[in-house]
Amino acid sequence: MSKKLGLLIALSILLTPSALATDFVTESNLTGFQLPKGALELTDDDFSEEMVEILDTTAAELNGKCKYHELLYWEGNPEAIAKALNAKIPKEFKYKNLDVGEMSDGGAYEQFVLTTPKMWVAGTWFQGEADVILAWCTVVQK
Repeated sequence: MSKKLGLLIALSILLTPSALATDFVTESNLTGFQLPKGALELTDDDFSEEMVEILDTTAAELNGKCKYHELLYWEGNPEAIAKALNAKIPKEFKYKNLDVGEMSDGGAYEQFVLTTPKMWVAGTWFQGEADVILAWCTVVQK
């Protein structure tokens, strides 16, 4: 329950109108994946402590810790954005869903991990009615 409460707090902090962006990006600096059009990379200042804790907890559940973080934002149809992103993730990455749930604002979240023998990425996908936030990190052994 506290995990879900933390997700709700993190989302409310992330969606504040004061978010600072570095730039629109076409490729993830974290994974190298091509990104759907309109991806806005947010700054470290937008990464709330709660969001870092969520990713760190996810990494700990994988017996690791987060090394590098990335925070991305899209405006638009969440289903279309998810479909476009999934199509660009290399096939060698295995996807595992860790947790899904609903938020008090009617949105949803999904915690997941993407793995290859050489790389692990833990992430949380926040989906609103007309926008998406993706927070993820590379996971390394403790």
